[in-house]
Amino acid sequence: MSRDKTIFSKRRLGYNEVMRKERRQEKLKKSVGGSFKWLSRKGWIFVLVLLVLGGALWQGRYYLKDLNPKEWRSLKTIQINGNRMLTWEELILASRIEVGMPMSEVHVDSIKKHLLTLPLVHSAVVTTSFPSTLEIVLEEATPLMISFDKNNWKVFSERAKVLPTAISSAYQLPVVDLMDEEEMKQIGTFLSAMKAKDEFLYRKVSQIGVNKEEYAIEVFFKDVEFKTLFPLRNWEEKQFDQYKQLIQGFSSDLKTASIVDMRFNGFAYIKPYEKRYSDG
Repeated sequence: MSRDKTIFSKRRLGYNEVMRKERRQEKLKKSVGGSFKWLSRKGWIFVLVLLVLGGALWQGRYYLKDLNPKEWRSLKTIQINGNRMLTWEELILASRIEVGMPMSEVHVDSIKKHLLTLPLVHSAVVTTSFPSTLEIVLEEATPLMISFDKNNWKVFSERAKVLPTAISSAYQLPVVDLMDEEEMKQIGTFLSAMKAKDEFLYRKVSQIGVNKEEYAIEVFFKDVEFKTLFPLRNWEEKQFDQYKQLIQGFSSDLKTASIVDMRFNGFAYIKPYEKRYSDG
């Protein structure tokens, strides 16, 4: 018994719809048959390529995991800005870098650390840019204070590093008592902040040091007879303004002062000279 092609899912089909259905079935048969014929003749090449590529990826999976694109690039350009006393060659030698080295070996933190070992370097910003450029922006150290050590005067920077500066050009700098490195750095930071805030006030500093008993920075200014105490730690720049206001507003009260204590934020304690009385 032959199947009635005009009935589909209990629904009677028209002649045109039956013909379209047969053409679609015939086209599908030809497409599937053509695919099998292509696979039987040339498709094995495609399958073989896929197998080889998959095997290569599997074998090289560890290599691909450790692949670093930076190793394909080398350092071609080094830009240095801000250097006045230090030469390009000195900075390159200190940085331990050279043109042509792989970018994977250019570590900005390490370069900055090497640069800061130079006494003439106050700060350094090191950056890299794609594809092969290194930029160094320097702020060179400046003479900030002098100290007497082993029958010689030495000039120190903001970072308490000895500078190769002629003492004849540094006699106007504040004199600091030679102390350990940490205390010298504290004084350097204090003077550097004062100079940045008010250079005129900084130039009035005659002598400075650390008073361990009072836990203070002890400052002698050139234009007054008393000594001034600032906090050894946690001092604020506004205390420099407070000191100037005190000098201008209470000049008569300061004529008999031996110590002006600025360690207490917001006010100053004035200690007068001790008066001595004689008999009769």
